[in-house]
Amino acid sequence: MLALLVFEVFFSKRAWCRYACPIGLTYGVVGILSPLRIKYTLDDCFHESDCRKVCLVPHVLDTVIKGSAIHTEVPIGPDCTSCGLCIDTCPTGSLKFEVKGLSKLM
Repeated sequence: MLALLVFEVFFSKRAWCRYACPIGLTYGVVGILSPLRIKYTLDDCFHESDCRKVCLVPHVLDTVIKGSAIHTEVPIGPDCTSCGLCIDTCPTGSLKFEVKGLSKLM
C-alpha cells in the first residue's frame, strides 16, 4: 500500500484509477475503442474553467487550463466518460462531440 502511495504521489497522477482499478481500466478501454469523443478547440476558449467544475473526471480537461494546450485542436483522452456535461457548460462551444475519422473528411 505504501509503495502504491509513493508511486501515486511522485510518479503518476491517478495511477490506481488508470492502470489497476477495474472501473478505470474499463473506462480507458471503452474510451480508446469508442468512435465518439470530445474535441477541444483552443482558439474559441475563454479559459473560465466552468467545464472542469462540472466534469466527473476533471483531470481529462487539464488541457483547457490556459497555457496547457500544445495544439489548437486537442481530442480529450480516453479517460473521459463522454457524458457531455462539459459541452453543455461551455459558453463558447470550445468543446464538441466528434466522431473519429469523420472530422478529416468534412
